[in-house]
Amino acid sequence: MLLFMADYKKYPVSELEKLRFDEEEFYKKYDNCILLQTCNRIEIYFDSHFVVDLDRLKDDFKGFDVLEGREAIIHLLRTASGLESMIVGEDQIIGQIKKSHYNAKKLGKTTKYLDIVFLKSIHVGQRARRETKINKGGVSIGSAAVELAEETVGLKNKNILVIGAGEMGTLVAKALIEKHVKAIVVANRTYERAELLAKELKGIAIHFDKLKEALNFSDIIICATGSPHCILEKSDFENIEGYKIIIDIANPRDVEDEVGELPNITLYTIDDLKLVSDENLKKRKNEIPKVEKIIDEEFNMLLKHLN
Repeated sequence: MLLFMADYKKYPVSELEKLRFDEEEFYKKYDNCILLQTCNRIEIYFDSHFVVDLDRLKDDFKGFDVLEGREAIIHLLRTASGLESMIVGEDQIIGQIKKSHYNAKKLGKTTKYLDIVFLKSIHVGQRARRETKINKGGVSIGSAAVELAEETVGLKNKNILVIGAGEMGTLVAKALIEKHVKAIVVANRTYERAELLAKELKGIAIHFDKLKEALNFSDIIICATGSPHCILEKSDFENIEGYKIIIDIANPRDVEDEVGELPNITLYTIDDLKLVSDENLKKRKNEIPKVEKIIDEEFNMLLKHLN
């Protein structure tokens, strides 16, 4: 197997955004491969049996690290187990690997070899979470955002605005359910989705055109939309009263950098969640050797299957 990879360890989120691919265009150009893109990583796995011009691929994927053979497979197993995630042990990655494999297979882009390796990675990820405590505690980016807000200013009696009711917004919502917040407001371009999420949170849904009023009302603003461009600019916070914490976990970013220059605003991005990740890593470090033992066992079984 051949892997081209770029992730949060090497690049800040803003740089990763520039390396991302349009999936449809990517698969028009490349065969015998699987593209895995998440908030914090871009990885392309090729079946090396079909790679005839490695130099051309290296030229196509400048700026990407290259792993081959055993290293590439082990990396995928570690990724599925949550060991390569910013938030160690996070559960989202398994679903993302499944989806990436499904999309490539649907387009006829995978091979039998890639199918075997990817299905094994999913099995390894599930086993790691079942047999160890690698995913115990706040593990998703959404959970980390809530943890960060809690550690910074506390959540008790705070008004919280969640912008975005998709996958990330839902993760934030789930992490908020157990907290004793004063009020939760959900804003989304599709009002019906905002309503569904607000109902789950026992909160209030608002239309996007009421966003400015909601910004004024809120103490903590968590941005998690799928918008391709910024939705909050510095001008949106003119005449806004009170101190605000904004946590932008969207990719691409939802909030213009200049917003953080305002004296009454503290802006956090995905990069800041590395601090939360470090704390989680300390809690889970005793579980990592157990997961690595599972990976070794499963890798050896996989080799027998592939030979």
